[in-house]
This record gives sequence, structure tokens and C-alpha cells, in this order.
Amino acid sequence: MVELSIVVPTYNRARLLRACLAALAAQTAAPGDFEVIVVVDGSTDGTLAMLQQVQTPYRLVVDVRPNGGAARARNQGAALARGRACLFLDDDILAEPQLVAEHLRAQRQAETPVVGLGQIVYGVPPHADGFARQVAAWWQDHYAALERGAAPGPLDCWSGNLSVPVAAFRAVGGFDPAAEQSHDVDLGYRLVAAGLRLAYLPGAVGHQAHSKPFRLLAHDAEQAGRANVRLLERYPSLLPQLALGRAAEARLRFQLLRRLLLALDPPLGLLHLASLVVGRGRLANAWYGLVFDLCYWRGVRAACANGETWRRLQHAPPVLLYHAFGRPGEPASRFVVPIRRFARQLRLLRCLGYTVLSLDQLLDARRSHRLPPARSLAITIDDGYADALELARPVLDRMHVPATLFAVSGALGGTNSWDRSGPLAGRRLLDWSGLRQLASSHGISIGAHTRTHARLTELEPAALASEVAGARSDLEQALGRPVVAFAYPYGAVDDAAAAAVGQAGYLAGCGIEAGGNSPARPDVALRRTEVWGTDSLLRFALAVCLGDSLGDRRWIGRPGGG
Repeated sequence: MVELSIVVPTYNRARLLRACLAALAAQTAAPGDFEVIVVVDGSTDGTLAMLQQVQTPYRLVVDVRPNGGAARARNQGAALARGRACLFLDDDILAEPQLVAEHLRAQRQAETPVVGLGQIVYGVPPHADGFARQVAAWWQDHYAALERGAAPGPLDCWSGNLSVPVAAFRAVGGFDPAAEQSHDVDLGYRLVAAGLRLAYLPGAVGHQAHSKPFRLLAHDAEQAGRANVRLLERYPSLLPQLALGRAAEARLRFQLLRRLLLALDPPLGLLHLASLVVGRGRLANAWYGLVFDLCYWRGVRAACANGETWRRLQHAPPVLLYHAFGRPGEPASRFVVPIRRFARQLRLLRCLGYTVLSLDQLLDARRSHRLPPARSLAITIDDGYADALELARPVLDRMHVPATLFAVSGALGGTNSWDRSGPLAGRRLLDWSGLRQLASSHGISIGAHTRTHARLTELEPAALASEVAGARSDLEQALGRPVVAFAYPYGAVDDAAAAAVGQAGYLAGCGIEAGGNSPARPDVALRRTEVWGTDSLLRFALAVCLGDSLGDRRWIGRPGGG
């Protein structure tokens, strides 16, 4: 009895198809358990004549249709399926003997419908260039991560080696030809949305020759960028998983180099020539990563319907971090920003065309998978010193700038007792009355900064829960409004601390790692760019524009007056 229908679309690759069918004839699964449906998608290279001569131990079905693309061919094959599940294979996949058995096992044993994700091993022939070798290595690393337990997602649903129950496939409408190159990922998204579980099958191994030349690999990267834009238009919730959502996750130097190359737009011939020079090794790996990234973003830029979408995709909003504000005459220091300098910084943001969002607005955009404005940021203030009410609030009010203050709930009404020295040691904190006044100000929200400013990574579970959840409870009871954001004291965060923040019901956790916040950044580990009181306006502008700490703050600009 046929349980699995293997659908193989093909177009003008008779030699590769013959090898694919021969590999399926050598499977450990019983030939009666599966059938192979070959959909000849308008081939003109003698494929049909070859199929009329081939002998197979399994049931072979041949369907001939005018060329309409791989998605339509796969749908046609699935329509002819007799099995309970379909296994989609590319015509250049050489299945290891256990591939079919592994997919059969996954589909038989699943208590709920499952999507089986097989492994594709890319073989690189001796004549392949460095780009092909590097792409093959990336795929190998990807499958290694899945084998180590990384959770698969819709982006792993590649139709070259994928099985799915026929009923579920038909229920979601099959492959969508309008999705073009992303029709398999598009299907994966809809299957997951329908409740199917994705299961990586490391024993379902297929081999594929990977010998594309430099130009075709560059074209593939560009097409991937175009396809990702179309996926984003269809399914905004995919944004954190797509490379589109990780633009700011690379090192700052890599980001700057990408921007420069995108602006220069060098021809492929020049990039290929440079590839011949770099040879092999770590430099070559970095170079090919940059080339692939450049081509990908070229595709993204070409597919964006307007310039604003492109600009938003390139921007990862920074969250600025302040601590205390100094009166005229108080020396500037790392943690104390003179109030006049703070006012100049806000005016500079306005001159540079920045939109200051509230942290709530930024979180809402992230949760709804909307791209914030291209020049946008948020402002946060840690600890809750009295000068936030006395000095900062009038400036924020006057300039209509929102901000979030993170309060240490158990220390309100007292002083900073966690710093033994420096300008913050013994500094006066807001009392509960002052915090309520601040919370009632237009555009100012209150977040939690623990009860005692404890270093969370050093706490036992009970104490950790008290500091994180307890601070939220304290603040909400006193203020009568939800507290949704948390800031980690000292930036100290580990898996346990991040989990405690999520379990306590916060929507976000803010650290002190510098940089922008791309959609791929976890909400419980948002980056913040610290503003030092000694920063010059130039230094401040660079930190905002680049969203990075830029290392040693002494290297550019002089502090200037307070």
C-alpha cells in the first residue's frame, strides 16, 4: 500500500533526473510503500524519452505539462498523489538509502500532523570557485545548528527535501505560484500557521552538486533579497526571522562597509576579480560573506516599492541611556549629563530630523512587526534620581520629547546606596510623590529597575523573582497603571534573568550593550547606547547615527562646557 508519494518536478535535466530516480530505487524502504510522481514541466531535452525507458522497483507516474514553474508542477504532482503524505524532492537530489524511510517514520509516528525537514548536503566539485565552497560551508553550518537542537522555522521549509501530510497540504492551498522563488517558505509559513509541527530529520539526507559559478551565486543572493521583501509584504510576522530583520546585528564595521558598497554599487565583474585575489582562508570567508550580503541587499533595494521602506529596513532604532542630570556648575561625568548639554542634545536630534518615540511606541511597533521611522530612537533614564523631575522633565516637556524612567522601587525616598564612590554615590532619589508627579507628565512612562538595584546574575531563583516581579508589583500598586518595561542593573543579564523578566509579564528588558535594535533583537535583551555627560555634540551625534558606543570616547571631539 502506497503511504508516501514522492513528487519530483523537472525541467530539462534528464541526466540529473535519471540519477535521482536511481537513488530512489536503492532505498531501504519497501518499494510498495512509496510511489514517485515525476512532473515533466515542459522539458525539451529528451526527458520524456528517458522516462519511457527507465525501469524502477517502485510505482513511477509521469505527468507531462507545459512549462509553468516549479510551484505549479509540485501542485500537479500532489494532486495525483495516492499516499497519505507527499515528499517533495528536487530532480538533482541523490537520496541516501534511508531518506525515504526517515520521512515515512516521521509521518507514521507523528501524533499530530508534522512537516518533515530533510537534510541537503551540498557537494562541491574540485573545479568549484571559492564562493561556491563558502556557500556550501554556510549550509553545512546551518544543518549543524539544527542537529544541535536549534528550533526550525518556516524559512527551513525547502522543497528540495520536505514531506507533509497530503490533507494538510491541500487544506492550506498547496504551493502559491505567485510567491515565485519563496513558494516553499510561503507554504511552510501557512503550514505552521495551520498548527503543523516542524521536525528536522537528520537521517533523511540528500546530496546535491553545488557548482554554480560566481555570477549565478550572486544572482541567487539578489533573488533571495527580492523574495524576502515579497515574503515580508505577505507575512509581516516573519520580519524577525528574515535577514531583512537582522541588518543591525552585524558588527559596526561590517555595516559601514555594506553601506559604502551599496552606495558605490560596484559591478559583479569587479567583485569577482577581487574574489580571485583574496584566495582562501579567513579573509576569503569574510569577503564572500560581504559579497553575498551586498548582493542580497541589492535585491532588497530593487524590490522595495518606495524609498521610505528601504530606509526603514536599514535603520535599527537606538535606545539612549541616561542616568543623572547636573545643575549649572556641577561637573560633567560619565553618569551625570549637565542639563544644558541635555537640552542641546535634544535640539540636535530635532535638527538631524530624528523622531523620538516613547519606549511604548517602539515596543508596539516591534510587537506588530511594523518598521519604525527611518530616523527614530527612544530615550530612557535609569535609577530614578530626583533631578529627573527637577531638571529633565521641564526640558522634555518644553520640547515635547517622551522618555521612560526606570525606578528602583525599594530605594525610592532614599539615596543611591549601591555605588560606594563616584558622582552617583549617595545621590538623592525620587520619593513616591515625585515618581507619581513624573508618571503624570505627558509622554513620561515608568519602568522597573528591580527593588534594590541588585546584580541579577548573582541571585538565587527566589530572590531573582522578588527583585524582578516584586518591583513591577510595587510600582503598579503605587502608580495605578501597568509597568511593561524593565532595565537590568549594571546590564547584568543571563538566561535566568531574561526568563524572569518574561515570566513577570514585562514586554521588554533593556540592557547596556550598545547598538541599534533590529527586529531580530529579542525584546528581553534590547540594546541601549549610553550617553556620557562628557560627550561632545559630535560624539553624541555619531553615537546616535551609528547606534554604537564607538569604543574609547576620548578619540573624537572635546567634552565642551556644561
